[in-house]
Amino acid sequence: MTPLSGTDATGAGLALAHQLTHASFLSFRPWIEEGLAHFAQALYIEQANGRAAAIAYMGLHRSALNQVEVQTTVPRSDDEVNHSLVNTTSEELYRSKAMCVWWMLRDMVGETALKKALASYSPEQDKEPSYMPRLIAAQTQRDLEWFFDDWVYRDRGLPDFKVESAFSRKTMSGSFMLTITVANLDTAGAEVPVIVKFTGGEIMRRLEVRAKNKAVTRIELPAAPTEIVVNDGSVPESDMTNDAFKVESAEK
Repeated sequence: MTPLSGTDATGAGLALAHQLTHASFLSFRPWIEEGLAHFAQALYIEQANGRAAAIAYMGLHRSALNQVEVQTTVPRSDDEVNHSLVNTTSEELYRSKAMCVWWMLRDMVGETALKKALASYSPEQDKEPSYMPRLIAAQTQRDLEWFFDDWVYRDRGLPDFKVESAFSRKTMSGSFMLTITVANLDTAGAEVPVIVKFTGGEIMRRLEVRAKNKAVTRIELPAAPTEIVVNDGSVPESDMTNDAFKVESAEK
């Protein structure tokens, strides 16, 4: 037998991850069944090559997703429901967007909690759109209703994150305290990674920023910050060109 090349092996692994998910998890809702199958492909890439590779793989889907979301941004009204994940017939939404939704949910609630929620799913009990969200909410103390409203029940479009301001000061102990204000300029909220770079390393924090809102986080650093990047690519955005922010040097 001829060994599979790296590309062929990856393709075979992606196909197998998709097939095994369909064989082990049944749902009449496309955003759940197809979304999970594509999410499983991203997990396969992550396990094989790391988180950055999985996010890059999801990025291949995001370009098509952005085109669909741009088409539904003006005015939304009825489209918020018609294009929602629970009602949509668009493959880009119930595959690509749903894959990103499952990825974001895992980042928010943790892999263990998400696995427990999925294990408790019963197709026979799924009689209303809120069934799966309730199973997930039961595994966490967090309020996730806003997230499901923006991403599942309605199609609010995509978020657009921007570091509005950042202030760094040197502490008495020699460390640096950085205060960051992140604005969400668009109509969907999300929990987004915020990466702070400094000489010798970087620190990541997660920040919940609701639609058309702002959120603040404070991070202590061992050295002066040089750059802030909001979003590592794991959250679909309408505009990713404004995600980086250069930090001015703190006073000595």
